Amino acid sequence: MRVIIVEDEAPARSKLQMQLQQVEGVQVIAECADPLQAIQDINALKPDLVLLDIELGELSGFDVLEAINQPCHVIFTTAYNQYAVKAFEKRALDYLLKPFDLDRLRDALERVVLEHTHGPAQTSEPDHANTQLIAKVGDKMHVLQTTDVYFVSAAQGMVVAQCQDREYHLDVTLELLSQQLPATFVRVHRKFIVNTSVISQIEKWKNGALLLRLHHVSKTVTTSRRGSLAIRKHFNI
Repeated sequence: MRVIIVEDEAPARSKLQMQLQQVEGVQVIAECADPLQAIQDINALKPDLVLLDIELGELSGFDVLEAINQPCHVIFTTAYNQYAVKAFEKRALDYLLKPFDLDRLRDALERVVLEHTHGPAQTSEPDHANTQLIAKVGDKMHVLQTTDVYFVSAAQGMVVAQCQDREYHLDVTLELLSQQLPATFVRVHRKFIVNTSVISQIEKWKNGALLLRLHHVSKTVTTSRRGSLAIRKHFNI
């Protein structure tokens, strides 16, 4: 069983490493204190299991889980019990509350062994390739093809679809759109969903964010730090 440890506290990493050394058939292939490094290592090394802390500074273990594109089993390790429901909603195999002993860790690893033959759980994405949006202009309604939409933004209670020629007001929330739009659309900020097929350039921005330049329009989109992870995952960078 190839394992990656993601834990920002050195004593906790060392203790977990020592516990795993006492379990036959387990190989620790990486230890990560930084969530961004963890995402890179998980995608590159393709572990069977990730032992994932939740509190990792600006990003959480859930952010890491959302950003990786490599299917793997996950066991959360944390000192906080309030995240347990969310952890199992994310299909975690187990939830270890610190401090946990070797017997409790062995029990969790046995779950991985039982599940491993079936492979990590995966979910299929719905096909929204033919989604159309309805925009109201005066007393008329325009039917927008999603291929013509560059990004969708929310500001001052209004949701706007930016096309090459103009903006169109939509009577729908970003939350609903994020579920309906094709897979080429990525939520990069609480106020922006961008069509990745029209991105012409990606630039590093402040505080881990990214600046996205688009074909044929002068407007740009700035991601949040979490949104930058979604873009990196989408383009596998």
